[in-house]
Parts: sequence; structure tokens; C-alpha cells
Amino acid sequence: MFGIRPAVESGPWLIVVDIAFSLVILAVLRQLVQRTPVFLGALLLLVLTAAARVAEGFEALHWLAGTASALSALLVAMVVFFLLNYVVRAPRVSHNTVLAAICVYILLGVLWGFAYLLLYERNPAAFELGGGAAPGGGRVDSVEVQLRYFSMMTLTTVGYGDIVPRSPEARAFAALEALIAQIYLAAIVARLVGIQVAHATSGQAVAGAPTTDRPPDGPHRN
Repeated sequence: MFGIRPAVESGPWLIVVDIAFSLVILAVLRQLVQRTPVFLGALLLLVLTAAARVAEGFEALHWLAGTASALSALLVAMVVFFLLNYVVRAPRVSHNTVLAAICVYILLGVLWGFAYLLLYERNPAAFELGGGAAPGGGRVDSVEVQLRYFSMMTLTTVGYGDIVPRSPEARAFAALEALIAQIYLAAIVARLVGIQVAHATSGQAVAGAPTTDRPPDGPHRN
């Protein structure tokens, strides 16, 4: 998503990438959602999000831009919820647990990117974007790509400063994202390590426990 989608911001390849990403989201939901009504609701949201994002590409339906951003944010938030629930409830730490925790961290950046996009669509002065021409006369990235990049830089607390939040709402969202990212890393890593240590300790205790196949030494009565 981060490496391919910015390179295909227009044309048929953009639709292909969006469809591929939608199929990945669908596969994740199918694995994590156990109740059929909830899965059907998630599937409906996925279809509405994809339809809104395709429709906003048409000039006559450009007014759907805010709707597409809101639906995208809601869809990503739902996926984050189910993934986080899977990580928190995992009885053991496996490679799936670790990958799910990593996915949650990355999707937090995607979620906040859509939140920033909603703020920008409501008030373009909320952010000072890097709107200058690219070196060599290349194209300038779209607002969505720039704000997603800003979100990832805020999530990782890198903060290059090339995109600046100006409105109070944008600054509050940026501060909240950085704070949640640090809390998430501390809490989730501590939980995963704790589960792994507890499992290893219980395994060692079982391995070192005495067997009960024979009676203890000493006199016995018939």
C-alpha cells in the first residue's frame, strides 16, 4: 500500500491496487470475525467504502470525497479493533500474534491518515502541505498520500516538519496519535513478552515436575 499505491495515483492500476487491498481486508475479516451477522455487516461496509472511493474519482460525484474518507476511516478502525482483540486474547505468542500486532501498529497510521484527510476536506487550512513542485518537474503527491505520510511520521515520532498541522483540531489529533503510538508499543510489547515468559515458565515447571507413575520410596502396607 505504501510502496505501490503512491506510484499509481491515477489510471486503471489504482483500481487494481484498491481491489487487491479490499480483498486482503476481506480475508482478514473472514478469519477474525466469528459471527455471521457481524461479518456480513463488515462486508457491507467494505463494499460501500470501495464504491464511494471509486465514485469520488468522477467529477460529477466529487462531493462523495468526505463520505469516502469517513467510510475508509470506519473500515480501518473496525479492522484494527478485531486485530487488537485477537492480539489481546491470544493465549500464546505465535508468529500470527506478532504479525497481527505489527499490522495494528501500521493500520493506526492509516486510520489517522484518513482522520487527517477528513479534517483537511472540512478545512484546507488545517494543514500546511508540501505543495511545491517535485524535483525534475515530477508530479506532486495527492493530499491523501501526503497526509498518510504525515501520519506515519507522527506515529513513529520522526516528524520531519515538511507538513505542519495548523488548526487546533489537527494539532490535537497529531498529539493524540503520537501518544497512542507510544502507549500501544509499551502495553502490547509488555503483554506479548509477559505471555511468552509465562508460557516458558509453565513449560519448564511441567518438564521438571516429578512423575507419579510409581509410589514414593518407603514402607507400604497391603
